This record gives sequence, structure tokens and C-alpha cells, in this order.
Amino acid sequence: MLDDKRHVLIGGGSGFIGSALAERLTARGDRVTVLSRTPGPGRITWDDLKRDGLPPCDAVVNLAGQHILNIRRRWNDAYRDEVIRSRVETTEALVRALNASPQPPDVFVSTAGKCFYGTRELDQGEAHPELDEDSVPMGLDFPAELVGLWEQAAEGVDSTRIRHIRVRIGVVLGDVERKSYLGKLWRIGSARGFLPIIRLPFCLGLGAAIGTGTQPFPWIHIDDMVGVLLHVIDNPDTHGRYNAIAPGIVTNRVFTEAFAKRLRRPVVWSIPTWLVKGLVGAERSSILLQGQLVRPKRTLASGYVFQYPEIGVALDDLVQITV
Repeated sequence: MLDDKRHVLIGGGSGFIGSALAERLTARGDRVTVLSRTPGPGRITWDDLKRDGLPPCDAVVNLAGQHILNIRRRWNDAYRDEVIRSRVETTEALVRALNASPQPPDVFVSTAGKCFYGTRELDQGEAHPELDEDSVPMGLDFPAELVGLWEQAAEGVDSTRIRHIRVRIGVVLGDVERKSYLGKLWRIGSARGFLPIIRLPFCLGLGAAIGTGTQPFPWIHIDDMVGVLLHVIDNPDTHGRYNAIAPGIVTNRVFTEAFAKRLRRPVVWSIPTWLVKGLVGAERSSILLQGQLVRPKRTLASGYVFQYPEIGVALDDLVQITV
């Protein structure tokens, strides 16, 4: 690992992963500038970037983009286009600024989702194929198409001047807290990452597997998510694609039961496929109903050691029940 302190620019640095990364960088003495839609201390806006160019920095990490599974937004053509633009146009703007910089950073880390690997209907009894950083998509659906466009936008960076790292991210798990009152009355606490989407029904005893529950659930603890990003920033020998996904992938049902157990709540039903499609839309439903069996082959080979490789250890750390 390099000992020099750095200036790191984080696109989307005010989001869940970005803020966690900024906190770790700052704690070790690095300087962080957040690239955001809104101005503020320690920030520049996307308009600033377009007008003034890239500020001098040692590393750039791009995490910007609308969440495709934002359940507060109705899935329609307008939001579909907004999701695409939020990833592709911001990445293209950042790449232009990187290429135009007279003194570019040492490394550019572009991120995308594990949805790159796509989904397809499996025959009865057919196992999910194992996929790693060198695998081609197993099928093409909208999430895979979106990730393909996102990664293509990042490919325009001048890799002869800038080391380009591509990180594909699984479902990121953050802290979740459940508060009890006299051990009987339960109130909803705080959560970050994927868990806010599912916390409320689980805390109410309505947690459920999704669809068949047999689909792989590619996850990663937030500490390992940040750890992978720091690993590729700090190690000049890293290059190319890396999967930010824990080695211990489980099925959706195994995750569901493990999460419910740590919240001390039951799992009594499964959400039928038709209801999932009705709630999130057919184009997005493959994210929840299909899944991919993705392995972090190159991540492990590069020397990264996962702090939370198994789901039980991760949930033991993340789930808290307080009186």
C-alpha cells in the first residue's frame, strides 16, 4: 500500500457508498472532494466540472447514478430515461474532464452493477452458471443493458495516461437497527443501503422470500465495499475489472431467513412473482427474481481479503436490536 496522502474526488460522494468511502479516506488522512449536484463545503458541482475542468487530484472514483430500485418512483419511460442519463451522461462528463486534464490523476475507478451479467430463464433443475470478471453476460435484460451503457461511457478514458479500474458492485448491506420497547413493542430504527428497502416488512413480521427464493443473492458488507475501493486505489498493480461481491453468496431464501433470525422475526410467506412484477415493473423485476451467481475471482487473486466473507458474520455485525 502506498503511504502518500492523496486527494480523492468522489462522484456521487454524498450517497451511501460514497459517504462511507469519504469517511474512511478522511480518517486515514486523505483529502476528499465530493462531486455532487448540490454545492457545499468540500464539494464541487457537475456544472463546476464542466465549466472549470477537473481539479488537481490523485484519484477519481465515480459512484454517481440514480438508484434503479427506488421504490418511491413509479417505473415509466421518463424515470427509465432518467436512470440511464444519471449514469451515462455523468460518466461521459467525468471522462471528458479526465482526458482534458493537463495533470490527470493516477487512477480512475468507474463503478457499475453486478447486473452486467444479465439473467435468463433456467430450465427446471438447471443450476445457475458461475460468473466472474471474465464472463460474458448470461442473458440480456434492461439492467444488463443499463450497466453495459454505463461501462461503455467509462471506456472512453485515456488509459495510456490514467490507470482505469472497473468495479462491479453487488447488493451493499449497511447497518440496520431495530428498537424495542419493554421487549414487546417494536419500532423501526435506522438503516442504510439495501436494507431500508426491506427493513419495514421484516420488523413487522412480514419478511418474505422473493419469488422462488432459489435465485442467487450477490451481496457485500459496506466495510468490504469500501475496502475493495481502497484496495484498487492504493495498489498500482491492480487493473481492469473487479467484482465487489462477497465470496459467500447465498440464495435469496437463505439471506431472508438469516436476516429475519437476527431481527428475531418470522418468515411466513413468499412474495409471488406476479406481485414483484406489479410493484417494480417487468423491466426491473429480474434484479429481484433472477439473480446471478457472481464470484470475486480477480478481487481475491489481487490479494484483497474480505473482512465479512459469509452472510452470517456480516449480519451479526450489521443488525442491532436495542432496548
